Amino acid sequence: MDWLTPDRYLSALESETTRLITAIRGRAAGEPIPTCPDWTLRDLVTHVGTGHRTATGVIRSPSPTPPAYAVIPAPDDPDDWPGWLSSGAADLIAAVRDVGFDTTVWAWVPKYPIAGFWARRMLHDLIIHRFDVAPGGDLDQDLAVDGVSDILLCCATLSARPQPRMAGLRGAGETLRFSDGRHTWHATLTPTGAAWTDTPDVTVPAAVTLRAPAKELLLTLNRRREPGPSTGDRALLRRWLANSRF
Repeated sequence: MDWLTPDRYLSALESETTRLITAIRGRAAGEPIPTCPDWTLRDLVTHVGTGHRTATGVIRSPSPTPPAYAVIPAPDDPDDWPGWLSSGAADLIAAVRDVGFDTTVWAWVPKYPIAGFWARRMLHDLIIHRFDVAPGGDLDQDLAVDGVSDILLCCATLSARPQPRMAGLRGAGETLRFSDGRHTWHATLTPTGAAWTDTPDVTVPAAVTLRAPAKELLLTLNRRREPGPSTGDRALLRRWLANSRF
């Protein structure tokens, strides 16, 4: 599956930021986030705002090396959060437009060292955290489908690194299939990390298959939903989910 258009990513960044702001308005800073047990609502807002500002800095930097990561705390007063989140997203959108979606910048996914990588990654991170605070929300189909590809790309990239928490995504060729009925993805555990494809070929051998609407697949792969019924090796699916947190 191809990426969405640059305008789609940027317009969705704006609209999803607005949806997050609507979801958090009037809520307590210390409210716990059940899907992120170590976080309060303030932590979640800080994470989103830091991500957008960090991505903007990367895009506007001429350096080909990764920046030092520093948390940028959200304002003390929750009433200031909407403006802070809006300005962070607006600056990120402006940076991508100014530099150009396909312009080369540093990115932690070597396959896509472009400014657009940051727009896509920050969008899908934002979507997931919007569901953290408003789990009953909806999601456009194209964003859900693209989000499944994004999370599999991220897991494949990180599992190839020497990170103990991703070691469980290495294996001997075990393959998982995810499908929403129209789109199909395969993830294979190899000795050097996970590999993935979005081939529609359902004849590819798979040890376990999980079928669900794209939104549910996205939330499951991001560990925000328990997986629904599957066929095949359920333990392999549990293994993937247990080792795919980044």
